[in-house]
Amino acid sequence: MKIRINVKAASRRRPGIRQLVFEYPDGPMQAGTFLEETVRRCVKDYNERKEAGAVLGVFSQEALEDMAAGGKVSFGDPLSEKKADPEKAVQTAREAFADGLVALFADGTRFEDPDQVLPLRDGSEVTFVRLTFLAGRMW
Repeated sequence: MKIRINVKAASRRRPGIRQLVFEYPDGPMQAGTFLEETVRRCVKDYNERKEAGAVLGVFSQEALEDMAAGGKVSFGDPLSEKKADPEKAVQTAREAFADGLVALFADGTRFEDPDQVLPLRDGSEVTFVRLTFLAGRMW
């Protein structure tokens, strides 16, 4: 079944949410299992892009404008050949979910327990929200 995953765009010029579509096995899935599967797919995509040489994407006009708006135009990270470790990424994601740093919404309902079953069906919409907190001193 195809599930739409909402992702916050990192660009300052184009704020908003973009959607990715991932293929998952049919049937209900626990929130923790869904989180793990999604992280593994994202790490796999990241590692494949790194192998393919993401440097070529720098030369598109859109990418150049985004980097210029951020104040720095670069050619990616050519010094680091290190790939992301899927198991470490899954562990970090599970910890963030358990600590409440990541909120999971499936078809408009928030799921906080990794053992809760997500009522997913073909075309469901899942949103991950990374919660950040303001930090500072009190005067």
